[in-house]
Amino acid sequence: MSERPRRGLRFGTTLLVTMLLAGGPLATGSVSAASGRTPTVGSISAGSGVYVDSRTDGSRGPEDRRPKRIKSVTADARDCATLTGRSFRTDDGDARVLSAAVVTTTDTARPLCQAAVVIDDRIRVDVQAPLTWNRRYVQLGGGGFCGSAPTLSGSGADLVAARSAIASSDSGHVGTPFDATWASDSLPGSAQAETDWGNLSEHLTSQAATSVLRGLFRKKTAYSYFIGCSTGGRQALVEAQRYPDDFDGIVAGAPANRQNYLAPLSQGWREVVNHRADRSLIVDLAATDVVRQGVLDACDALDGVVDAVVDDPRTCAFDPGDLACTDDRLSGCLTSEQVTVLRKWYGDPRDSRGSSLYPGGLPLGSEGGWPVSDVPPAGQTLSGGGIYAENVLKFLAFPQDPPATYSLFDFDFDEDPPLLDARARAYNADEPDMSAFRAAGGKLLMHHGLADPLITPMATIQYYEDGLSAMGGLKKVRSWYRMFLLPGVYHCSGGPGPDQVDWYAAIRAWVEKGEAPKRLVASKKDASLTRPLFPYPSKAAYSGAGSTDDQASFVRERGPRGRAVQVVTAH
Repeated sequence: MSERPRRGLRFGTTLLVTMLLAGGPLATGSVSAASGRTPTVGSISAGSGVYVDSRTDGSRGPEDRRPKRIKSVTADARDCATLTGRSFRTDDGDARVLSAAVVTTTDTARPLCQAAVVIDDRIRVDVQAPLTWNRRYVQLGGGGFCGSAPTLSGSGADLVAARSAIASSDSGHVGTPFDATWASDSLPGSAQAETDWGNLSEHLTSQAATSVLRGLFRKKTAYSYFIGCSTGGRQALVEAQRYPDDFDGIVAGAPANRQNYLAPLSQGWREVVNHRADRSLIVDLAATDVVRQGVLDACDALDGVVDAVVDDPRTCAFDPGDLACTDDRLSGCLTSEQVTVLRKWYGDPRDSRGSSLYPGGLPLGSEGGWPVSDVPPAGQTLSGGGIYAENVLKFLAFPQDPPATYSLFDFDFDEDPPLLDARARAYNADEPDMSAFRAAGGKLLMHHGLADPLITPMATIQYYEDGLSAMGGLKKVRSWYRMFLLPGVYHCSGGPGPDQVDWYAAIRAWVEKGEAPKRLVASKKDASLTRPLFPYPSKAAYSGAGSTDDQASFVRERGPRGRAVQVVTAH
């Protein structure tokens, strides 16, 4: 909520960078990863991987009343400079301001106060505040393995230009989104670094940043928001589940909330089944082009609009076997081996006994993104998803790192999944019951692209449905927690569908004015295509009149519930 009184593996594909950069009492137990639930434990210390927020500082709940009008406040260059050297308390060590100065960036085109902060000499935080501040604070989540503050590269500049303050962190280590060697057991402090990345850094960043803002403007933050996608979406749900008093409004996009199961059992499993015993590739780039066109031929027009977008992968019946090579069709087709892999990819990952390992496979319509997520370019052994999964297995997945020679192909999908449970407690944010966040007065928007090839949207749909079951049903939950599905959108952004949405405006209107999001508009960056979005399970449908590129030509209709898909996965 708003501020309390005291409270290196390289992947040379630009699109993968976009994909990765765009996150009550517990009972002990072990549950299958495919169920979507992390095995939970009781109160555990931070060193064990779970940080328990035990503040007794009078944190505000829904009974808190703010003034009806929040007035902006101002600061100048001298106010900013005096922050340098100051320290502020957090729940886990002091936050020190290493430097603070007024700068003018090309992104904001106006001066702002930028502060470099370090928490307990391990978590680096970037805070940026306009000199005239509307008393709104927005924290931005990271991507992949994080390793740097996203705001340092321009993320959130539009928010500062609109007079909101922003902050982000490196999540407790320096590195790149694709390299988890910082978590190696051989490095001092790696256990703490894993806890910070897993469940603690964003909570402490919130405390540090709001304290810095109060030191600068001598006023408390009026409203606090968290916005993140991918790892940032996981971080968003960590906040809602573990620290429900930190933020008034949260936006969680394409969340990697089943983190310790997602990487090995979804991304890693797809990589393994697409390689022969000699590590040669089965579904290659040429096959990807064939199946992409085949899916469009089968699914594109089902919504009445031919636009290279599969409106909803759950409603299209498609069998990769229809594209199989025959005596009369020897090119532009799939081998039997490729058909077998594709049928596996579109369904739940499974072990050799047929048991589901993870909820949901690749969605129909995601094929254009496979050259980044699932099919490596020429000369590269692993895809982007495979690289990520192997890093998780080598440095994060187990209580003790495996030998240095360990690879993704050493993981046994029949015997090893239970070994992931212990560290899932530190990284995952898959508890469906977020009643504590609701009780604190929070509002939560979750969204996912229906063509996401990196984190399947089917698992997010399952997670939302699990939440509805745990918290009293759709009618009750939608008063504070809604999900939006974006047709044709890849991981966080990109894809043939409209991927630009003003999530900040939507969550602000809900939190500050009580205007629940009933209809949002998604667009392409060049505004060439716009479509309305409706909260799940509703969806947009073409009215039959007007331009199909104009959101005004679409109406609301009820969509399907759940993640069940029509794709044929076996014969």
